[in-house]
Amino acid sequence: MTSSDTSTLLLTGATSGIGRSVAHRFAQQGWTIGLLGEDAAALNEVADQLSGASAVFTRPLDLTDEAEVQEVVSDVGAEMGGRLKVLVNAAGIMQSGRFEQLGLEAHRELVDGNLWAMLAVTHAAFPLLRETEGARVVSIASASSMYGTPDLASYSAAKAGVRSLTQALNLEWAHHDIHVCDVVPPYVDAPPSGSDADESVPMRPQRQLAPNLNPEDVADVVVESLAGDRIHWPVGKQFRWIYRLSDVLPAPVVRLLMRYVSGF
Repeated sequence: MTSSDTSTLLLTGATSGIGRSVAHRFAQQGWTIGLLGEDAAALNEVADQLSGASAVFTRPLDLTDEAEVQEVVSDVGAEMGGRLKVLVNAAGIMQSGRFEQLGLEAHRELVDGNLWAMLAVTHAAFPLLRETEGARVVSIASASSMYGTPDLASYSAAKAGVRSLTQALNLEWAHHDIHVCDVVPPYVDAPPSGSDADESVPMRPQRQLAPNLNPEDVADVVVESLAGDRIHWPVGKQFRWIYRLSDVLPAPVVRLLMRYVSGF
C-alpha cells in the first residue's frame, strides 16, 4: 500500500475502534482520507490524531439518510479530486437480545445501521470509484453473516446482506475495474463508541472463535485485502480454519458448531 496522486480513502464508522485503526494505517502511508460518522467532535479528534496523511476531510452525517449520504459523498469526492481509490465501510451498530424481546424499532435500526448504510454509501461512491483505476470497496462483515447467530438475529441478517451485496457487486463492478470484497472478523475486543460501535458483544462462548482479536488485527486484513483478489477475508488464524470448514462441512454439523460457540 503506497501513496500516489490517486491514493484517496473514504471511511465510514471512522470513530469506532476498527475505523480509527484503518484510518491510522492509511495515514501512515500518506493517503488523502475522508472520515464519515455521526459525531463531529469525535471525527475531529480522530483527524487530529492522524499522522502522515496528505489531507484529512471530516463530515458528520446520518448514514441512513439517503439524500444526506449522496450530498456528503459527492462533496468529499470533489475535495479529493473527483476520484476514490478505496471505500471502506466500517460503520455498524450492534444490539443483542432475543428476537421477540427486541422491539421492531430496534430491528429496523440494526438493519439500517449495518446494511442500508453500507448500501447507500457504496451506491453514492460509485461515480468516484468508476473514475479511478483499480478502485476497491472493502466492507466489514461479520462471522454472523455465515450462519445466523442466536441473540443477534437481525444483526446476522443485515451482515448476511452485506455479504450477498458484496458478492453481487464483485461480479457487476468488475466491468468497471472495481474490486469489491469484505473483511470477516469474528468477535473483536473493543469498547463501544455510540452509533459507530465496533461489532463487540459481552464475553460469551462465541469468543472461542477468535480469542484476543482487536481492531488492529482487522485493520491489518483490510490493508492485506487491497493486494488480493479474494472476495471474503476472514480475520484470525483460528477463525480462518472455521471459515473454510463451514464451506465443506454438512449443514447439520455447521448448525451444531454454531450451537456450541453461541451457547445454545
